[in-house]
Amino acid sequence: MATGKTMRAAVFRRVGRIQLTRRPIPTPGPGQVLLRVAACGVCGTDHHIVTGELTDGVQAPVVLGHEIAARVQRLGAGVVGLKPGQFCAVDPVLGCGVCEMCHTGRPNLCANPTVIGYKLHGGFAQYLLAPAGKVIPMDESVGPAGGVLCETLACVIHGYDRLGLRAGSSAMVLGAGTVGLLWTALLARSPVRRLIQTEIVDFRRCKALGMGADVVLDPQASDFQRVVRGQLPEGVDCIIDATGDPAAIQQALPLLARGGTMLIFGICPVGSSVAVDPFQLYNTEARIIASKMPPATLARSARLIEAGVIPIDQIVTALLPLSQLPTAVKSFNSWRDRQVKVAIDPWA
Repeated sequence: MATGKTMRAAVFRRVGRIQLTRRPIPTPGPGQVLLRVAACGVCGTDHHIVTGELTDGVQAPVVLGHEIAARVQRLGAGVVGLKPGQFCAVDPVLGCGVCEMCHTGRPNLCANPTVIGYKLHGGFAQYLLAPAGKVIPMDESVGPAGGVLCETLACVIHGYDRLGLRAGSSAMVLGAGTVGLLWTALLARSPVRRLIQTEIVDFRRCKALGMGADVVLDPQASDFQRVVRGQLPEGVDCIIDATGDPAAIQQALPLLARGGTMLIFGICPVGSSVAVDPFQLYNTEARIIASKMPPATLARSARLIEAGVIPIDQIVTALLPLSQLPTAVKSFNSWRDRQVKVAIDPWA
């Protein structure tokens, strides 16, 4: 149902095509909230959807965008605990509610999820609808950048929980994009004894140092492995991949300490592989684990951002108008030497 008024929106029509258009402003039904979008982050998954690399759970035509900062505009029937004008972030993952994973509190592993910005219209528009339970109020002070980073940081927090970090551990983060820098900001404030970051782009290496990494290395350097071993002769206790690059994971695996943990956090291409020596895993009791989407961590993410723990303005480096979205998605990789997180302001 719509109000009769229209809004600006960017609709993903098919692989390679985002159409800037006008759509009706929707009316919230029972349990829903109409949100006025303040900003929406451009994610690597948006790039993968538009290029056709990611199709699972995507239902075109759809307005993309799942890293959403917004304000409550209007409440549907039965909604309590929210009020018009409240600043908020959005949890975009809706489990089916009936499968075993949903019943056990792990909707991120639902076999049939619905994701805002994949199947339901997302944040690259002036307004969107969201279930009231997925709207996370935030303090005004965080601004659009804080709201945009809330969903991504929530993913990192879930990975952090999965990691089971022990005080005094060493850690290495592979990659210094948005996700890698959020990991570094979190780990730098945790009881780690040494934090190493890898990154091939000089601009992002500088960002990582500013976030609190003790050492930032170019993994393409010929002496990379030797330098890591010089810092940590027994190996690294926790390695977090934030690249989604199987080659980066393969390079880092031999650096894992006895009893260490490798966390697969970045999204690797479907069908890619990494060679693992089962005897080495047995002999060292090393673990390889993974982390996918936030199950219920957005509220914790919001509180960390409000507390000023995350240097949000160092990560969100550009706020562009909606008309620039096709360029921003297309240029997601080529802008790495001058941008970290690009967000879209649909009102600009």
